[in-house]
Amino acid sequence: MWWSTLVGKAEQAQQLDPAADAVNRAVDKLLPRGAVKDALHGRWLGHQLHPLLVALPIGMWSGASLLDLTGDEATRRAAQRLVGAGVLLVLPTAAAGYADWSELGAFRRPKRIGLVHAASNNVAALLYGASWLARRRGDQSRGRNLALAGAAGLAVGGYLGGHLAYSQGVGVNRNADEQKKPRDWTDAAATAEVVEGKLRRVEVAGQSVVLARKGGQVYALGATCSHYGGPLEEGQLVGSDVGCVECPWHGSHFRLTDGSVAAGPATVPQPSYDVRTVGDRLELRARR
Repeated sequence: MWWSTLVGKAEQAQQLDPAADAVNRAVDKLLPRGAVKDALHGRWLGHQLHPLLVALPIGMWSGASLLDLTGDEATRRAAQRLVGAGVLLVLPTAAAGYADWSELGAFRRPKRIGLVHAASNNVAALLYGASWLARRRGDQSRGRNLALAGAAGLAVGGYLGGHLAYSQGVGVNRNADEQKKPRDWTDAAATAEVVEGKLRRVEVAGQSVVLARKGGQVYALGATCSHYGGPLEEGQLVGSDVGCVECPWHGSHFRLTDGSVAAGPATVPQPSYDVRTVGDRLELRARR
């Protein structure tokens, strides 16, 4: 279909890269890694915050358009308030989206589509802002028309957002289909193969697992980063005491003790495993 062709061309449009890089630098400056950015990622929520926030302005603006099309003089004020409320919700919604987009690193295709997605939504927000101003000045007809134009921008942005999520896999937990196995204690590696302060990847019952020895204790987590599939065995151990493993791609930190997220951009914890020593071998099983 023609829209798929256009999106495919946008994915390959290298001319978008300078603009994407410039916006990325601006976002990193305004939203450096830390508690605020992690909150915008949705680490506290257990998945990305942006899709939840997106529903709010869209709902407000859709309600306004419904009142425009089916209401009467008595509903004009309500429609104006809905448009204005949607405009006020743009800032946190966009901030969460930019926070996620800025952590895609070197993955150019989704960054290009994300840039166009953001541009479409920004245009829509400007049109709705103009709609609110027109309504406030008493020009209801112009306000309705601007809102309808904004809805067209939202449709483009929504399509591209769906493409990012369902075609590009942005924001998808890379371990979602990971089965909790092995259920019983299963041989994983020789104890001598897991060196203090180092990471080692093994395959156990069809699962990729990264082993780490810290303070004499061996820990085991899923080896594929939940954020974007980075190989955790190529990362490093960070932090004092038990510490965390840091993803080499985008810097997410996962606690060795239970795989929980200590720092984003990841929002979903890693699969974790119980580990025991039997003779000179290490055995593990999935935590229930």
